Amino acid sequence: MYGKGVYFASAACKSHQYTCLNPEHTWACTCKVERTLIIARVALGDAYHTTKTMWKEQRPPQKDKFGAVYDSVVVNPGYIKGHGKERQIHQEFVIFDKEQAYPAYVVQYEV
Repeated sequence: MYGKGVYFASAACKSHQYTCLNPEHTWACTCKVERTLIIARVALGDAYHTTKTMWKEQRPPQKDKFGAVYDSVVVNPGYIKGHGKERQIHQEFVIFDKEQAYPAYVVQYEV
């Protein structure tokens, strides 16, 4: 929804939505399988805070007339123009350069 980058969330429940093997159960999946979350340190740099969806973006928006771009995209909870449910519930972060993330922990769990 916010570009073709790597997505991170500040709340584990948001990431949990993407751990289900059955794509029809993503909102409240209770499948009894082992799941894996990666807890990462993410360098956001000069972040662009969006209030609208950015489906086709390949990088963060341009920030000045000289061609410099933001380092990441931050989406805060609240009204988001173009969002299917009109509201973003969780805070999300999107990076477009893999060097901006460092995996710190791997957490395996079952529901």
